[in-house]
Amino acid sequence: MSKGIDVPILRLNTLFATYLWAGYAYTRYGRIDRIQQEDGKSIIPRAYDSASKKYIDVLLNGRGNLSFFDVQPKEKYEGGLFTAEVWICFAVNLETLYPSVVTERATEYAHDDALKVINKSAFKVTGLVRDYTAFNDYELVKTGDDMNQYHLFRFDTEVKYPTKC
Repeated sequence: MSKGIDVPILRLNTLFATYLWAGYAYTRYGRIDRIQQEDGKSIIPRAYDSASKKYIDVLLNGRGNLSFFDVQPKEKYEGGLFTAEVWICFAVNLETLYPSVVTERATEYAHDDALKVINKSAFKVTGLVRDYTAFNDYELVKTGDDMNQYHLFRFDTEVKYPTKC
């Protein structure tokens, strides 16, 4: 059973499963843990796998299209509600998802499709970060990772949730 910030994340992931890139290979991770590296600068995003009871790296590694939620460390609290800043991160293969839609690189189609689903949720979009910059906090992502096969992007969002569920 989910509680706290995981409730709106689970609800949005359910919407992703139903409406976003249905029929395509697409891995939807929930909230990741921000594993700080010894250098103090880079982060490895890892998701908890309840089946193996271990953390797994979520970035690329040949997994195809993926998304994950990165809850930023500091949250506001007012009137019994927390307000969390959440990055909703995507790495997608545009050629696979949009093989014949347009002749240009289909980045705007991916942004629009993801945004339509996010807007059906409790998450309020505050910004869009494109390309490598969207993932530059994370170790294991190199400058060229946004070229060719994958397009990297994230929506910066806010979501409010109660302390008691």
